[in-house]
Amino acid sequence: MRHQFLEAAAVLGFAVFGLNAYAAEGDSGPKGDTDSMKMEHKQMDSSLAMTTNEGEVKAVDKANKNITLKHGPIKSKTVEMTAMTMSFPVQQASLLSNVKVGDKVKFNIENVDNVATVTELQVQK
Repeated sequence: MRHQFLEAAAVLGFAVFGLNAYAAEGDSGPKGDTDSMKMEHKQMDSSLAMTTNEGEVKAVDKANKNITLKHGPIKSKTVEMTAMTMSFPVQQASLLSNVKVGDKVKFNIENVDNVATVTELQVQK
């Protein structure tokens, strides 16, 4: 009886190990700082509260609808990434109308067409 229990535990352990290895193998995203980014395809639910992140504006490109933010760790419904400075597209050009380099901002980033995109942005006073 004890021998069967040990065999079952060993089989279960190898199965879990194999599934973890298989799942990690499927993550073949870009390397470097972006290696820590995680974007998932989840159904957007507007009833969920916005996750607010904080950062500092390093550049604003209104013509291309991009903003460069120095930010801490980001966690939203569809995006997770470590602290870094990175350029993001904005969902609406109007989000850039009141921001300038050096502003402290609160923002939300979501996965829009497989791109981490700023969906909400507020200058802090």
